[in-house]
Order: sequence, then C-alpha cells, then structure tokens
Amino acid sequence: MLSWIISIAGVMVLTVLLDIILPDGQTNKYIKGIFSVVVITVVIAPVAGFLKGGADIGKLFDFASNAYGTDENFIYAVYADAYKAQAAGMADYLDGEGIKVKNVDIVFDPSNKKNILYVNIFLEQSVIDGDSPHINISDGIKDAVNKRYGIKKEDIRVLII
Repeated sequence: MLSWIISIAGVMVLTVLLDIILPDGQTNKYIKGIFSVVVITVVIAPVAGFLKGGADIGKLFDFASNAYGTDENFIYAVYADAYKAQAAGMADYLDGEGIKVKNVDIVFDPSNKKNILYVNIFLEQSVIDGDSPHINISDGIKDAVNKRYGIKKEDIRVLII
C-alpha cells in the first residue's frame, strides 16, 4: 500500500517536471498523452490484485499501524535527562539548605520510567571539629528531600565518598 502511494507521488512529480521541461507544440501533446496512460496505469494497478483475489482489503490501510514504533532508547534518554536535571535541582536545593553535596543521582525503573527506585546523595567525607558534637545529617537530608520532592525516606540513600 505504501509503495503504491509512493509510486503515485513519483509519477505526479515526473509529470510536473515534464510539463516544465517540454516545449509547447505537437510533441508536448503526445508525451502528455503517454504520461496520462502511465498515471492511469499506476493508479489502477492495485485493482487488478483485488479482482484476482490475491489482495486483502483489510490490509489496504493497515500500513500506518505497522510502519511506526516506539523508540525506547529515545524515551529512556529523555527521562534520563529529565531526572538528571531534577537531580541538579535537588543538589542546589540542598546547598541552599546548608548541606554541601558532591553529587545527586536519581535511579528510575527502566520498565516504568515514571517510577523512581531510589535517590543516591553523595557527600564528601568531612571532619568535625573537636568542639562540635557529632551530627547525623543523613536524617536531615532525607527529611528535606522528602518534604520538597515527596520521595519516600527509605528510597533516599545518603552515601559518603
């Protein structure tokens, strides 16, 4: 079906080109007549297949459903870029809250790209002064991310590198 449509378009383009190129006169009339027969032949060519019973009328317009598919790699790349941007925004948000993060990585489910599996938040190992008490900032980070982004606390991993 698709090849038939392409052949009709090709013959029409050739007809227009011939009309532009050929000079006026008797030759032009004969060539236009010959091309008219060619156009009619191309247009009615599938009818012969239908009359012989070799063609399935149900498949006549079925080319569109099979010609296009989903490019999963492209969709995955779009979601990966979106999550990368969200991770950068998350790092900026935590930086604004006074928490210095090295990197934020959002891991999502490849089969259901809207489902975030977990978030890795990487912190640099820092030293606490002798006067300062030991502070567990992991819970504070999880609370801040949970409050701002709605990600469950058990899906947030705070890792020290």
